[in-house]
Amino acid sequence: MNEAKTSGPIPSEGQAGTFRTLLLFPHAGSFTIIAGLALTGFVINPAFLSATNLWSVLSIAAMLSIASAGQTLVILSGNQGIDLSVGTIMTCAALLVSGIGGTSDGALAPAVAAALILGAAIGLLNGLGVQVLRLYPLIMTLGVSFAVEGLGLVYAQARAPSMPGRFIETLGVGRFWGVPWIVIVAAGLAIALTLLLRYSRYGRMLYFVGSNIRAARAAGVPTARVVIGAYMASGILSALAGVVLFGFAGSVNLSLGAPYTMMSVAAAVIGGASLSGGQGSFAGTVLGAIIFTLLTNLLITLGFSPALRYIASGLVLFAVLLATSRETS
Repeated sequence: MNEAKTSGPIPSEGQAGTFRTLLLFPHAGSFTIIAGLALTGFVINPAFLSATNLWSVLSIAAMLSIASAGQTLVILSGNQGIDLSVGTIMTCAALLVSGIGGTSDGALAPAVAAALILGAAIGLLNGLGVQVLRLYPLIMTLGVSFAVEGLGLVYAQARAPSMPGRFIETLGVGRFWGVPWIVIVAAGLAIALTLLLRYSRYGRMLYFVGSNIRAARAAGVPTARVVIGAYMASGILSALAGVVLFGFAGSVNLSLGAPYTMMSVAAAVIGGASLSGGQGSFAGTVLGAIIFTLLTNLLITLGFSPALRYIASGLVLFAVLLATSRETS
């Protein structure tokens, strides 16, 4: 009788093993949310999982993940690092490529080089301000963002923007064997950054610095160079994202990259990055970008207005931040 009473509520070894496996599976929560959103969308409208809509969602998510690459590195560097100049750098990079390269691919190489150099310079300025002047990352990057936005306005008035050339347009909206090029670029970037963060000396130092900068400094890690390097990489990657966005959008204006500043933060945080630093991965950011895009697409399917979509997305981000802050407290 006692055995019959006690054996019922205890889960079997197989069930416990399955539960442990799910917990150990990388990004299991993100994949579960993606599956839930996809299933909900399919129930509401079967066309939600059509090939056309899925490629559209993946393309938009790919663009967001590219824009979030540099932001992820800055967040990993710790010190409550957030780069508020991401969107401005993207816009200025697109303006440069448009102004220098025009619609011809002949001047594309120097135009892209100029955009990447600009991104590196802005990132270096951000890093020096944070490390040398000891300014808060939010204050430093916000001030730089305003200054760069002003420079972009002057440049746009002096040199009228043009449409993207064939190569940039193909990169943004073209396909290779049915797969959008932008998805291929995002996948390549994800592989490169994952290898960098997991297996390179710099990646290990970045996590160490983000987790505990004092311990890293005591261990002889060049913390200043690591953090400045993260901001420089953010500038370069944001400039690259601006070049891709130019082809993806098909035109450029002074607010082209603005939405991606906070969306990049949202993608990284939803993907598991901690705003206190030292925790997260770019693979998680990519999944966060997919979740954010799927959620937006689902709200459109439900008929939400743009204002209501912003409110819903903000509530989701708030819930994620609340959950992660409790986990780390």
